[in-house]
Amino acid sequence: MRVIVGGILQESNTFSPSSSDMESFRSHVFVQGAAMETMPIDNEIKGFYKAAAECGITCIPTLFGQAISSGKFGEEAFEELKRLLELQIRQAGECDGIYFAFHGAMVVEGCDDAEGEMLSVIRNAVGTEIPLVISLDLHANVTRRMIRQVDGIAGYRTFPHVDFADTGYRAGQLLASVVRQELSPKLAFVKIPMIVPAENSQTTRGPFAELWKEAERGEMAGDSVATSLFPVQPWLDIEELGFSIVVVGKDQQKAQKEAERLADLAWDLRHAFDIRLYSVDEVVQIARSEPVEGPIVISDSADSPGAGATGDSNAVLKRLLELGAESRLSCIMTMVDAKAVAQAIEAGVGSRTELCLGYSNNVHGGRPLTVEGIVKRIGDGKFLFRDGFAKNTEGRMGRCVVFQIEKISILLSEKPTFTGDPAMYRSMGLEPLDHELVLVKSANQFRAEYEKLSQHIYILDTPGCSPARLSTLPFSKITQPYYPFDDHFNWRGTSDKTN
Repeated sequence: MRVIVGGILQESNTFSPSSSDMESFRSHVFVQGAAMETMPIDNEIKGFYKAAAECGITCIPTLFGQAISSGKFGEEAFEELKRLLELQIRQAGECDGIYFAFHGAMVVEGCDDAEGEMLSVIRNAVGTEIPLVISLDLHANVTRRMIRQVDGIAGYRTFPHVDFADTGYRAGQLLASVVRQELSPKLAFVKIPMIVPAENSQTTRGPFAELWKEAERGEMAGDSVATSLFPVQPWLDIEELGFSIVVVGKDQQKAQKEAERLADLAWDLRHAFDIRLYSVDEVVQIARSEPVEGPIVISDSADSPGAGATGDSNAVLKRLLELGAESRLSCIMTMVDAKAVAQAIEAGVGSRTELCLGYSNNVHGGRPLTVEGIVKRIGDGKFLFRDGFAKNTEGRMGRCVVFQIEKISILLSEKPTFTGDPAMYRSMGLEPLDHELVLVKSANQFRAEYEKLSQHIYILDTPGCSPARLSTLPFSKITQPYYPFDDHFNWRGTSDKTN
């Protein structure tokens, strides 16, 4: 049994002014051919290879790319990516099946459905008869075009994401059963016209955990072979956006009924996804008045590079300084600002200097903040991720410095990266456990590691490209009624406009 294997993963944020191209992949993870077999990353490919070994599958590697989240992917770069994808698929030769790992929320200039387009490239190369199974991040925006071109879908089942390899393994088992004709899969797909905050979408507790328990109950009852829940990455102004349920079943009617049951439950739980947000003032008051064990972790999720935001907001720093927190609370925080990094490096370690910090990329998001401090450390920005999201992947922040304003230490970097792993701070000599306040720029993924350090976690109410207050974003492509902009309507009567 010969199976073509590959993957292309990047998440977009259409509200972000940043752009992305092939260098975004090459500077993070991009391998081709046999090099895929030796990737140290605990990702979907690794899980698929494990299933392949158990199922007697010979894997034909093509390419695997993973990039930091960003704004839209460039049109010319996408044409290059598609040409490379088609070349690799055609060079792979004859096969009995295909497995590809995608994110599911990649948007290209001029194309809202990048994964649907890439699936068309694959199908054009191999035809429509070869079984094709894909895996997706649970924040994927599943489309009808994607559904039409695949025989099965396996989505992540955890958020914070820690089941990358498990997802690839499940996809491998599913594909093997289809290739062996043990399963003639029937796909049911329901999309709800709603988006919910990612900040309260954990799979360990809360409404999403409740929904997953019901999905697992349906699988145990035999109504589904494999259920995937996709609450979608909400910072996308695209057509066909929505919360999706995908059921792979043996019987079309049962699968459809199960998908609709779960969709109804998701709709009923919509208000439970709301998240309590805190102002910087409230967090400072908590830190001053309540002795706690371990650091207080605060998330500026609206400026999360992991959600495609620019990572250059100075809103939290500005308010901390206005409150005089620099003399009272030890704090570590992060900010992207290449110009400030260059100036600090030129000044040198130990120098007291003045820098203009923030909004170096998102220039319309706010104004730079002029501050004075000491350059404490300079680094190359490389570190090894330890959390499940990118375990054993090398983080690359570009050149970076630690800039200290009394008790506030700011990790300034040239490039954005996922900030949810304490390894980022530790690589520059900043230990989260040694500080009273630790700022991360992450909606939820940071919990995988930071909940091991502290149970005192607060999501901030801040401006940015990836806010929890979704109703503040200028959506133009969605068709209303649509939650959270509208409420208490018959979602089934409007789902045909979305699905």
